[in-house]
Amino acid sequence: MATGGCPDACGRRRDAMPARLMGNGLRELDLFLTDLIVEADRVDRLGAAAGADPGVHPQRRIFSAAEAWRRVAPRLGLPAEGRARLRQMRAAQNRHCFGAWRDAGSGPALQRACADYARFAGDVLAAARSKAG
Repeated sequence: MATGGCPDACGRRRDAMPARLMGNGLRELDLFLTDLIVEADRVDRLGAAAGADPGVHPQRRIFSAAEAWRRVAPRLGLPAEGRARLRQMRAAQNRHCFGAWRDAGSGPALQRACADYARFAGDVLAAARSKAG
């Protein structure tokens, strides 16, 4: 369907997904990336002792990948420019969840956001591996 073999069914399926559901999915990706960034930083800071540390402390939890990127990117050697894209994606999540933003262009925007989250996660893992090795 995604290749255009059945455009009517693809259009109906895309319309069936509420904007709020798409926004919540993006929010989950953002939280996953946030935790990945924080964990990569923790392992980088503590090294072998990271296994003895309990991990994310609730009183210090970061709830935005853009904020985690701002705090951790320099230490992990990640490019600072990633924060601007993460902020844009967070704004898109809010438009999906709390606004009426649901137009024909939101499908490709959703695909780009998912691809960007995957790319950022790959960058974080690569940075963590390079620092560990």
